[in-house]
Amino acid sequence: MVLDEIELLNYYSIKFSRLRVDRSRGIAPHKPILVLSVIHLIQEGHISHNRIDLSRDLIATFENIWTYLGSETHNPDISRPFFHLRGDKFWHHIPNAGFRKVIVSKIKLKTLEEVNKVVKYAQVDDALFELLQNPRDREALTNILVQKWFKHKIDQYRKLLEGWELC
Repeated sequence: MVLDEIELLNYYSIKFSRLRVDRSRGIAPHKPILVLSVIHLIQEGHISHNRIDLSRDLIATFENIWTYLGSETHNPDISRPFFHLRGDKFWHHIPNAGFRKVIVSKIKLKTLEEVNKVVKYAQVDDALFELLQNPRDREALTNILVQKWFKHKIDQYRKLLEGWELC
């Protein structure tokens, strides 16, 4: 069964609003910030294919968004959300040669070095990647993330957007 665009948008809106985040020291914003980072890089044309490398651009974008929306009780470490976002079922890892078993196992990678050793790159569902090509859908999904995870930081989010517009 093929879902139409509205159904897909609703499906991923629910996925984005139900990200499985750590809550032991307050809500950990890592996963929502990572998804926002990927969306921003798609919007800017830095990600044009469904291949999400743990690149300097992605890390820098993640850290930039973190300065506006991050948590004081958490460290701005991209490696864990890059690895653990796979549990949300729309993020998939492509392993480096010889590491397929590690990817499908229950082993948890914790450091940037471990993730880079095992994961060649990540992909999102093809349907989600297609939605993110459309500015209207991209904006709708971004708004879902911001409203769900950062509604208490709307002013900081606006400052982030203003900073991007100046670039």
